Amino acid sequence: MFFFFPLRDEYRVKKFPILVLSIIVINVSIFLIQIFNPDYDTFVFRYGFIPSRFSLTTLVTSMFLHSGISHIGFNMWYLWLFGDNIEDRWGRLPFLFFYLSAGIFSMLLYSTLVPEKAAGVPVIGASGAIAGILGAYAVLFPKNKITFKYFIWLFLFIIRFGEFHLYAAVWLGLWFVQQAFSTILVANELTASSVAFGAHFAGFLYGLVIGLGTKFYREAKFRANAQLGENVLFNLLGNKPHIIRSIEESVEIERAKERILSEIENNRMLAAKFYGEIVEKYPEVTLPEKIQYAIADSLYRQGEFEKSYIAYKNFVLNYTFSKLADNALLAIGKILMEKKDYQKAKYAFLQIVLFYPYSDVYEEAKYYLEKQLPKLTFKETQGFQEQS
Repeated sequence: MFFFFPLRDEYRVKKFPILVLSIIVINVSIFLIQIFNPDYDTFVFRYGFIPSRFSLTTLVTSMFLHSGISHIGFNMWYLWLFGDNIEDRWGRLPFLFFYLSAGIFSMLLYSTLVPEKAAGVPVIGASGAIAGILGAYAVLFPKNKITFKYFIWLFLFIIRFGEFHLYAAVWLGLWFVQQAFSTILVANELTASSVAFGAHFAGFLYGLVIGLGTKFYREAKFRANAQLGENVLFNLLGNKPHIIRSIEESVEIERAKERILSEIENNRMLAAKFYGEIVEKYPEVTLPEKIQYAIADSLYRQGEFEKSYIAYKNFVLNYTFSKLADNALLAIGKILMEKKDYQKAKYAFLQIVLFYPYSDVYEEAKYYLEKQLPKLTFKETQGFQEQS
């Protein structure tokens, strides 16, 4: 037999998921009350959602009931593993609203899909709400790698175990297809199951739609804010240079670019060195978006701050609407701090805070702006006064 489950994802959150942990604690506490209740069946029929006996109250209460250790165990693990990413991205109150609404929607749609003979059976569990989280995760973090632990066993002997990786979009896409197929079979009474596949299907669909909506909104705001901050950006970095080169110079630049592009996959440090050499002569040289950023990042890590600054500057001026523009601005701010150009560093961090409010580096830029820069500026002022 073969069994596998998700162990971890590669995305790291910036804030501790307090709300996710709180929901887990509430679920576990209610589960303990539930299993030690002497009248367990009455408890489930009272607070579980029964499609044939519609109740607004049980739409919510049913989300906090579970049928056994494995049921609550897997649900809470999935919530912890993927819910923290959504809470981190959206914030606590929006996440709470999303979690509850996903659970409610999943139950409502499930009640229209369930066969009539099962309409009187109470449905319990957070699976619908968690399926909503999985749907949103598939949209917001499709390229995140999920690490799975697998076991292959025969009777009581484990034959083999290990780990493998899948992109979130691949695994969750396959999971959704399985839930949709099972929902169709159960709805048409071609098979029977104690698992509410319809709730899983509905929850995932809800998360998918909400995730897409927020993603499109965020991208639209990102472009609008970047456009709004373009003038401030040019004040910080200067206008994009329009230099007319001779044929010989153009040929030299193109050859240098080809050299860098051919080396980037094998030796990024060497490619960065080649770029550093060419921008000493032609400072406007810019490579394709992702390669330009990788070169700038490599130069920064090597401590080549001046050349790194040029690389980041060219990146931002040429790829203003890039998803990495805010990261490049953060690096520029740090380089300017190293150069003790605190005024320009302030503008770089302020650019992120004002015009990239949905940025992953927003909090870090705010920290430098509000904590680090005032401290460094104060030290500089004190040093000047002591010398005077």
